[in-house]
Parts: sequence; C-alpha cells; structure tokens
Amino acid sequence: MTNDEAARPETPEPGTPAPPSADERPRPRYGEYAPPGWSWQPPESAEASAPAQPVRPEPIPAPQQTPSDASAKPARRAPGWDRILTIGLLAFGAFGAWNSAASLQEIPRQMQLSYDLMGVGTFTPPEWLPTLVLVGTIIQLALYAVVLGLSILRLRAGRLAFWVPLAGGAASFAVTLVLLSIVMLNDPTYVDFVTGISTPTPSPTP
Repeated sequence: MTNDEAARPETPEPGTPAPPSADERPRPRYGEYAPPGWSWQPPESAEASAPAQPVRPEPIPAPQQTPSDASAKPARRAPGWDRILTIGLLAFGAFGAWNSAASLQEIPRQMQLSYDLMGVGTFTPPEWLPTLVLVGTIIQLALYAVVLGLSILRLRAGRLAFWVPLAGGAASFAVTLVLLSIVMLNDPTYVDFVTGISTPTPSPTP
C-alpha cells in the first residue's frame, strides 16, 4: 500500500450505514427546533395536582383557674345612700373647717372670757400666739383638702366614703383642742388658777 492509499480515508462499503455525524448545534431550549404548531407541557406531579389543605391554627388552651381565683369574689360597690351622705358631710365639713379656722383667730377673746369667769384679771396674749394661730389655720384647711380628695377618689372607685368626712371632722376637733390646750397650759395665770395657787380677785361692790 502506497502512502497515498494509506492517507486516503476509507470509504464505506456499499450497503453499510454511515456512522452518525456529531451534531454541532447547541441543545434546543424551549422548543427552538420544534416543528411549527407543536407545543410541550411538563407533566403535572401528583403533589402539584392535589389541592392544598388549609392549615388550621392550633387551639389555644384556656387558662386554668387556680383555687384562689375561683374563691375570689368581685368587689362590691357602695350603696347609693353612701354618695348622698358623703356629699352632705363634705358640705358640712367645708363649713366646719372654715369655722374652726375662724375660731382660732378668736383665741385671745375666748381666753379673756375665761379670765372674766375665773375673775383673775386681764389676759395678755403671748408673742408666739399669732404664729400658732396661723399654723393651726393652715392645718385645718389642709386637713379638709385631704378629706375632700380622698372622699372623691373613693366615690369614683365605688367604695364606701361616708366615714372619711367623719374621720376628718374628728381630726379637726382634735387639732383645735390641742391648740387651745397649748395656749392655756402656757399661760401662768390660768395654770395657777387651775392648780389652786391663785385666788380669784373679788369684784368691786357698788
């Protein structure tokens, strides 16, 4: 065999199918090489064809009542008469607080009346008496303001409130009594008369 024959490609024998040639075209995408009028759809899977089941929310368990909660009873509201009585007592307490504050201004006159009944002469007010009267007046008015505010809060909450003005009136009376006691116990003439050291001055006969 000559070199030319060796370099010449072998020719297939007649009747032998030719080997398939390699396809140099790129792989088809989305029916690029499909014949006209042909379409392809991907098969639906069983999961896609099945209808989606709605997700039901899990029920929230109800809170369990403890024995203390079960035994707790709702708070009882105050009866209707409590509001009427409380308002009336507050109105009376406003007058009482003003009267108590005004009575403190009359301490010198009241002491002079006591001197006249005892017949021990003339009362001389001490220098600290105006300051004591001022402090007592402020205490009386502040006490009524506290009673008024506490009564309103209890009325709004539906709780009994009539006792608040009563307690405030008792406290106001105690404050007035303490202030009068301070004045009397710090007056030497009054103390001497009470202890029996001094004797009343006889009134002149006409």
